[in-house]
Amino acid sequence: MTPTLNDFARALLAPDLAFATLAEARVRTDRQGLPLLRRTTRFAEAQIEWRGDSWLLFLPLAPQALLRIERTAARLRRLTTGLLADYRILPDEMQWSDATGTVRRTGLILQELPAGVGFEEALASEEPATLLAALDTLQEGLRSLGFNHRNLKPENLRWCAGHFIPLRYHDACFGTTGADDEAFGALRHRVGEQARHPADAATEQTLHDTTAAYTASRRLAGHRWCSNLFEGLVCVEDETGYGFVDPSNRVVIPSHFLWANDFHEGRAEVQTAEGMGLIDKQGGYVIAPRYEIVEYDPATSISLVRLDGLWARFDYLGRQLTRFVPLGELEATAAADVPEPVAG
Repeated sequence: MTPTLNDFARALLAPDLAFATLAEARVRTDRQGLPLLRRTTRFAEAQIEWRGDSWLLFLPLAPQALLRIERTAARLRRLTTGLLADYRILPDEMQWSDATGTVRRTGLILQELPAGVGFEEALASEEPATLLAALDTLQEGLRSLGFNHRNLKPENLRWCAGHFIPLRYHDACFGTTGADDEAFGALRHRVGEQARHPADAATEQTLHDTTAAYTASRRLAGHRWCSNLFEGLVCVEDETGYGFVDPSNRVVIPSHFLWANDFHEGRAEVQTAEGMGLIDKQGGYVIAPRYEIVEYDPATSISLVRLDGLWARFDYLGRQLTRFVPLGELEATAAADVPEPVAG
């Protein structure tokens, strides 16, 4: 059992109550004071200020997510290098309560966010020759460390005082180098395109995790990434986005989502350009993709849905059970207290 986005958001707003090490952290929020969260395949991410510095904080969205990076994180802690940012696991860092009210703890990942700007900002302000030289330096440096990032793309690079520092090491490993060669080639091509067509290149930014250079699964070939089998379907990531295939690798739901979760009890959360929603196993929308957050609980068949900072409950068929109200007010009123769906 793992915490949800809602659990993570609540912890970020009350760090002194929820966090062990990061009790004094302050999260970056939107205009409504809600944490700015970024969701990828295996992690939810927030930016925090802690002890005078900026950090990225990651919540694992699957039990095996931390296990996959333990060895890499341990080795990174022993390295002394300016090529990589501090990246560590904080065991049992966050306290949360599950659906039964049982208090649980989960580990988080903390990564330093060095002072600087993103790749796209660097493209707009630096000479192409400077950026190309910095990419050469980074590639050679990572080779010397035996470090493979395996998800090297513009949004995972930070331009800091004349050099690039990669971020988000969730797919990284140590060993035979060369896994990042294609990604470095794409980055150099991006710099070249900016130099030749600066106005056009500026419009080609891709800011979502769907551009990740994941290694295709050996179990289901032809995909950037694939999950495990849940209810007869496997969530996969392709060039066009996230979708679902059957165990024979036949497409069941085309890959057109920005993000998708595994199926549980016939439902899967998805993300589109318009917002989050909930689909059935035929790919039809049970909850339209127009909300900030949709969290489906297969144990109760109820979804918690956020819109404009307010929350409501929806049933298994996608019918709205409560009006949109502040989260505290919603928690004080059980869904059973509203026997009929509320007009949307």
